[in-house]
Amino acid sequence: MAIQFVNNLQLNQNYLQSAAIENLGADPASGVLGQLIFNTGSGELKVCTTAGNPTGAVYSAVGGGVETLTINAGTYIAPNSTGTAADPVFAPDLSAVDGTAAAAERYLTKSNKWATVASIPGTYEWFLQTDSGSGAKVTVGSSDTVVLTSGNSTIDITNSGLSTSINLPTTGVTAGSYTLMSATVDIYGRITTASSGTPPSDATITLTGGSGLVNAGGAFTLNQAADETITFNIGAGAGIQVNTNDVAIDYSGANNIIDAAADGTTIATVDKILYEDATDSIVKEIAVSSLIALAPQGDVTGIDAGTYISIDDPNTATPTVNALGTEAKTASRLVARDSSGYGYVQTPPSGDSTDKIATTSFVQTAVTGLLEFKGGFNANTGDLDSPLSGDLYVDVAILVGDYYVVTTAGNFFGNTATPLTPGDSVICQTAKTAGNATEADFIVVQSDTDLATNSTPGLMFINPSGSGISSNISTGQAVLTNTDKGSSQNIFKNVASDSGTAVADNNNDTLTVVGAGRITTAVAGDTLTITSTDNPIMALGDRVALTGGSTSGGITTFTYNVTGSFTGASALDVKVEIMSSGGTTVFADVTRSGAVLTVKFTGTVSDSAYEALLTYVG
Repeated sequence: MAIQFVNNLQLNQNYLQSAAIENLGADPASGVLGQLIFNTGSGELKVCTTAGNPTGAVYSAVGGGVETLTINAGTYIAPNSTGTAADPVFAPDLSAVDGTAAAAERYLTKSNKWATVASIPGTYEWFLQTDSGSGAKVTVGSSDTVVLTSGNSTIDITNSGLSTSINLPTTGVTAGSYTLMSATVDIYGRITTASSGTPPSDATITLTGGSGLVNAGGAFTLNQAADETITFNIGAGAGIQVNTNDVAIDYSGANNIIDAAADGTTIATVDKILYEDATDSIVKEIAVSSLIALAPQGDVTGIDAGTYISIDDPNTATPTVNALGTEAKTASRLVARDSSGYGYVQTPPSGDSTDKIATTSFVQTAVTGLLEFKGGFNANTGDLDSPLSGDLYVDVAILVGDYYVVTTAGNFFGNTATPLTPGDSVICQTAKTAGNATEADFIVVQSDTDLATNSTPGLMFINPSGSGISSNISTGQAVLTNTDKGSSQNIFKNVASDSGTAVADNNNDTLTVVGAGRITTAVAGDTLTITSTDNPIMALGDRVALTGGSTSGGITTFTYNVTGSFTGASALDVKVEIMSSGGTTVFADVTRSGAVLTVKFTGTVSDSAYEALLTYVG
């Protein structure tokens, strides 16, 4: 069986020595373009020029055929040879030139015979068509005579030799100029008789004015010797004026359109009057009822006083309305503000919890004894912070509820047993006049914001970046974690390998060593034994199917990572043999990069059609 190649064979410009083309007794039914065979039946070297699979391939002989070709000029034929001896090009053409044929000259008939022009047999014909249309079209043969006749007496047709004349005949009417003409016309539109007529009599036409016209009218004759002007005047009427160029309604002076109208005695809401619309300057009509609706209606005849309202002159057209307000705390009156903007009401009794208005006096009484924030102070000196002034210890009067906050640390009233720090506060519990306050008059409220020491309770911060310790603080609770287990025992914390690192991250971690492939492990006491089951004189091997291929440009490509067969192996350390699923060794294009083998086949190859036999030699 022949060795199978499943990809192109690159000889790198080396000779193919002592090689023979495949011998076949007949052309095969299948083949790819360029495939060579030697047909032993015809003794020809052939190449596939039409691909086919499994049938339809066409093979053509290579070489042979005509080696020398010469075309000479013939009768009336020019070869028109171009190109080269190795690649001649011919474009034969007639050698005839333009000219006029004589009767004695010859032509080539369809039956490949030479004959004279004069001997051309047959007859000749032409067509005649008139205004009668294509339906009356007639064929005129070589022996036919065409006769032109007039369909009526309005056309004369004559000829002189081959020249034909078509003319209109005369009708007997004398050519000339006629006035007031009387004429006769025949059915063909010709004037057959003509004569001048008699002029009309000189009649008179009279125009008179009709209704509305004054001083109108006049007369003229048909035979006027000169221009006649006839004037029509329009008479003016009541409320109408006649101007030079128009007639208009009379709006001014005596007898204007208003004065000219008939007198009326009553006017009703349904009556109408004229007005000019200001929006479009057009005169329009409007009902009297619409005018009334637009006018203000009614008169004020009286007005009464209401709650907290008094009325002066209530029955006149201009009454005065007064609001009953007062700046004093007068009962049953509106509250009016004084010149300073303040308003006054009665103060409710102490302890009142109704919806009455609380006055300043009521509020001051209600809040007496409650806390009142005063400001900050220096606990070392007693000085009050701006904007306050004075010394809390020696010259400031205090009231129950006064509330001060320490802004500068110091001993309260100089007492070392009562040290205060910023954030602490003091509240007055006994009122004292200026200069008489003592430490006992206050309640001291510690803010508990002092920093802790080894011997003093206070605020403490846990540093999460300490050596071997991490902390996680959440909802006020800190969790401390030993991040460096085993350091004090001087043991390995991390065990590294080619594929990763095992980390001892809790006190109960166990490092497990597992055998793989041809490696086994065993523990006896404190001893770990790792054993290889491989025969030391044999190389590692594997057999894998080629899957996941992709086809592009007529090439199918498969890739395989050799670490799937040999842990940590490089593709350069793996030998490859490709075989078909039937067990036949084939030759494909195999390349290596890193841990990946790339196998390429010509054409489209399905998954698992081939397998790779792998041998690890590293």
